[in-house]
Amino acid sequence: MAESSNKMMKLTQKIHDDMVEHIISMFIPVKSLLQNRILSKRFVDTNIRSRNLDFSGIFSRRRSQLEAVGIIEEVFNQYRGSDIHRFVLLINHLGVEDKIISWINTCLEKNIQEIVLDFSKSKRVMEIPINFSAVETLQDLKLRSCKFEMLDNSPKGLKLLRTLLLMSIAVMKETIDAVFSNCKNLESLELINCSMDGMLSIHAPNHKKFKSLVLSSIRGLGVIKLNSPSLENYKYNGYAIKLNFVRTYTLKEANLHYNRNFSRSYYDPSDLVVYNMIFFTRVFVLTTTTIFLEALTNKYVGGGKLEKWPFKFENLTKFQISFKAPTFCTLFDIAEFLKECPKLERVVID
Repeated sequence: MAESSNKMMKLTQKIHDDMVEHIISMFIPVKSLLQNRILSKRFVDTNIRSRNLDFSGIFSRRRSQLEAVGIIEEVFNQYRGSDIHRFVLLINHLGVEDKIISWINTCLEKNIQEIVLDFSKSKRVMEIPINFSAVETLQDLKLRSCKFEMLDNSPKGLKLLRTLLLMSIAVMKETIDAVFSNCKNLESLELINCSMDGMLSIHAPNHKKFKSLVLSSIRGLGVIKLNSPSLENYKYNGYAIKLNFVRTYTLKEANLHYNRNFSRSYYDPSDLVVYNMIFFTRVFVLTTTTIFLEALTNKYVGGGKLEKWPFKFENLTKFQISFKAPTFCTLFDIAEFLKECPKLERVVID
């Protein structure tokens, strides 16, 4: 091992300085590059060409907002690379909006592939006057606490977009329509802590790559209409709402994290849970809460037995259930459900 290590050291020592500088400036993340420039006299004048501009960890107890903004500004002023593949920014945007817009525009001019913008450090939403639907090279877009533009029928933009994640954003119907009109290669859509006006409608009958839909804690959402024959993974966290799914034969995994609505004493999700369950009977993996079983298990009322299970889960191999207090669901109810799962291999009770 010692001999092998020595051979490797001799090999790296033979690499020309220009080649070492090229590797460091092009392929090392900007955070590591800045550390190298500070700690090594050899690379103090190395041109900044890093394609990975990840500034998510630039804040610390020793570094103020003003210092962090100064470092980011210096990086963009000294940038000499032809491409930027990744730009990650977690920042309080108040007072530096113009600089942020300038940084984003620089990335858009350099064939950006992934953009992650998080402005949750401020209580105010960041307005981005940029039409992302015109960006040709973008593959991953993740936005939090901001307002942005996305227009329908863009002639060339967002053709390569694979992942779209929106957090703490007011999502308009026009935005969703534009996404599925332009993004033919979209694989995953996540909406988390967003707000909507009543209905989420996804019309993607010709999208062959759209596999994953994640919806969590969306305010104002009452109905989900979905036409996506390629969907394989569906995750939902919130109150039980009405679903209208078309062709769910490819759906393999469902995570139905139903919550209780304590603000409405009369709220009973049972009918909605039962109504929606027809869309999930073919899945192989099901993760849910006891609210699911409360709606489906056999109950005895006044000595009379209610009708038996209306569904059978022929493909289910893994079942996971979390208890949501208060609940009247018991281990017996879980056992009754498992009888309807002939191919079950694993059960997790949390």
